[in-house]
Amino acid sequence: MSIDAFLAEKYDRRLNNCLHFAASAWERLTGDRGLAAVREDDIAALRGVMRRYLLVSGPTTQPSLVLLDTLGGEPHIGVCYRRRLLHLTESGASNFPFDVATATYRNPRFYVCR
Repeated sequence: MSIDAFLAEKYDRRLNNCLHFAASAWERLTGDRGLAAVREDDIAALRGVMRRYLLVSGPTTQPSLVLLDTLGGEPHIGVCYRRRLLHLTESGASNFPFDVATATYRNPRFYVCR
């Protein structure tokens, strides 16, 4: 499955942030819409949705949701696919080998569909 269309996406704090982006990519790659209903300010809903998935060691080749922390401690979400991190930041969308992400993110948690 091609992810090329996602790489052209632009960040918008209100309309297309990392959560919106991850939900869209996750749905495209897995068909699962569970993340799409979560609002950014509703941590309880996010926790509830994440309970639907299985925590695995990663990075994964199959699509997995990845919860990470920035070096400053801010939460971030992306999708790991083919051992690469697909995510959106203020700089735009990117897709790079997961080991590169360790320079700017820590504490990755990988979740797959059960």
